[in-house]
Amino acid sequence: MKHIAFIMDGNGRWADKHGKTRQFGHEQGSSNVYDIFLSCIELDINTATFFAMSSENMDRPKEETEFISILLNNSIKKHLPDLLDNQVKFSVIGDISHLPENIKKTIEHAETVTSKFTNYKLNIAYNYGGQWDVINSVSVLLNKKLTISYENLSKHLSTGNDFPDLIVRTGGYKRLSNFMLWQAAYSELIFLDVLWPEFSKKDISNVIDNYKSIKRKFGKVD
Repeated sequence: MKHIAFIMDGNGRWADKHGKTRQFGHEQGSSNVYDIFLSCIELDINTATFFAMSSENMDRPKEETEFISILLNNSIKKHLPDLLDNQVKFSVIGDISHLPENIKKTIEHAETVTSKFTNYKLNIAYNYGGQWDVINSVSVLLNKKLTISYENLSKHLSTGNDFPDLIVRTGGYKRLSNFMLWQAAYSELIFLDVLWPEFSKKDISNVIDNYKSIKRKFGKVD
């Protein structure tokens, strides 16, 4: 497996379960992202994408969305030295145009200084939607006067041609929630009841074992 993606669901319910605020739940969820990414590296997966905020999540109360944007900013600053040491290419995919300038600068700096790395990739999907991604790609093709084809549209998605082999959703719900709709055409899907802040390296190992038992045929026959 080259690319695994996570729909990180359950921060709020985890907070309720422990009698904490939603903000505390988001803090715990955010702190788990890099640990899980390192576990992916240990399991020989070189690309991981984490769905932090959907386009629809942006309609939540302003206090919550602003708090999550601050968590994103702080997390990038905290882990950038380690990203550089491990030669990890970092990207934020999604529409970040609304973010405060200081956070956009943090993102731009991290993306720039890690842009040439090829060993590992860490993507954070923020204000991201699969429908937005396709429309944005088509808009780029029209602006460049390129033919709208499978190859060209795929190339100009936020992930380029790097599609996830496996998408894992925590939190119990069984839906994609507008995540990588084009890229997920032949991704394997695994849905877990575990809440994201409780998701661990053991859970990833179990997921990978499950994935290895699947024979992917992409619509073909043996």
